[in-house]
Amino acid sequence: MSSTPSTGLSPLRRFIPGLSGLALPVLLLATGMEAAPLRGCPATHPFLAGAASRVITPVVEGGVPPPRIAGFDEGRDATGVHDDLYARALVLQAGKELVAIVALDLIGFFHDDVVRVREEIRARYPEARAGQILVASTHTHAGPDVIGLWTPAGRPLDSGYVDRVRSASADAVADAWRRRRPARLSFASARLPGLVRDTRLPHVVDDRALLMKVESADGRETIATLLVFPSHPESLGRHNTLVSSDYPWAARLALEEAFGGLGIFLSGAIGGLLTPLRVAVADPRTGEPFPERSFRDAEALGRETARAAIAAWRAGGEAPGSATDAGRAPESVGRGAIAVHSRQIRVPLENPRFVRGLAEGRIRPRALADDGTLTSEVAVVTIRGPDPHGPGGAGGAGGLGISPPLAQFACVPGEIYPELVIGGIQDPQDPGADFPGAAAERPLESLMTAPHKFVLGLCNDELGYIIPMSQWDEKPPFAYGRDRAQYGEINSAGPRVAPIVIDAFAGLLR
Repeated sequence: MSSTPSTGLSPLRRFIPGLSGLALPVLLLATGMEAAPLRGCPATHPFLAGAASRVITPVVEGGVPPPRIAGFDEGRDATGVHDDLYARALVLQAGKELVAIVALDLIGFFHDDVVRVREEIRARYPEARAGQILVASTHTHAGPDVIGLWTPAGRPLDSGYVDRVRSASADAVADAWRRRRPARLSFASARLPGLVRDTRLPHVVDDRALLMKVESADGRETIATLLVFPSHPESLGRHNTLVSSDYPWAARLALEEAFGGLGIFLSGAIGGLLTPLRVAVADPRTGEPFPERSFRDAEALGRETARAAIAAWRAGGEAPGSATDAGRAPESVGRGAIAVHSRQIRVPLENPRFVRGLAEGRIRPRALADDGTLTSEVAVVTIRGPDPHGPGGAGGAGGLGISPPLAQFACVPGEIYPELVIGGIQDPQDPGADFPGAAAERPLESLMTAPHKFVLGLCNDELGYIIPMSQWDEKPPFAYGRDRAQYGEINSAGPRVAPIVIDAFAGLLR
């Protein structure tokens, strides 16, 4: 793991001239899903789980205007489909507590549309509406533009396609809810230091693949396997014109081949910019690297990511050869407790490009308050197993014995820089940075107490890059003696997003 900042942003950055200098207030909004952090001894219950998917591939055929592919700095019209895009849903339940995690093969999905997904579930599937719905995007750079940054002026965004995605997400959640059955959970992690690189100074790389395996209670059948890896799904490059989920396509396929069930992929802390580009993956038959920016390369990247996580799971939850390698599958838990806590936040939209895009109708509409803030959301899912020494631990009927957190999922509404997750914010601050004396945010993982810490990027929103405020570097003189700004800030909602997000997580995780 290196110790340099990285810069990876998405589509939110050029909005209202004159707004960037405003010190807008930081507001936390009450939401019906918000609750005090989990305290006391909640009762344990058997876990229930279900998984389902729906295809969300856009239409690419003659007679229909081709969808605009999102990602990179130039728009591309799709010319065909390599692999289908999906909305993939996993529902987990313990007692009355329920959470659904939806993974979309999209560049991002605005919070306003996530709210509409929840409303559609309540309206069409009232029986499945209990609990919290988390909707995250894989951030593929080979899917349709659902935000508007890559669609030419005068060419309207396909709002009908976004409607279709929302309905497909609701259908997948409802189907997963109907398929719930007794389940058990297990976890694993692996490091892939050669599979991801950081293209921004200072270099900070999170190279961990994290896996959660959800099986039937008797362990005979896999329900779903969720894999999180922090590297942009952009291995196909800027010239590809075939619709694809990029390397997550092959990672999910490898999971399903190894375990069965539904493979689910989500991006982690991909800011920086953490990328698979210029990462060589060798053909095991010849030893020669696969052609870069090819589908063979994307498949190799996806399969290698999954292979490492699968091997770690089979080795007892750690990478083979590690000190704790037990040579067996990790211990699984079949009962415990689930807690979901969320908080709405308001973040100032200080990117003139984004503000202008909203005003001109080029960017998909979302509510911008009179004070120039956007409503977004952070959330934390905490999974606990039973205390083996407590009354609910040894297979009892749901007593009060409860273990410390087993796994936590932090739902981050954008592309967060890895130094905001694992640490490594530059200290001392570079003299060229734009906000001298800005305090370094606490790393998100230092606030999380579970041994298995999942950071789900682009979850419930796409605010673009979430950059440490002390590393914000948009104006000359530039940091590191550079003669121009690094990539990142141009696709961020603004410099105050990071402290707002981290402060909100600190409140939820206290």
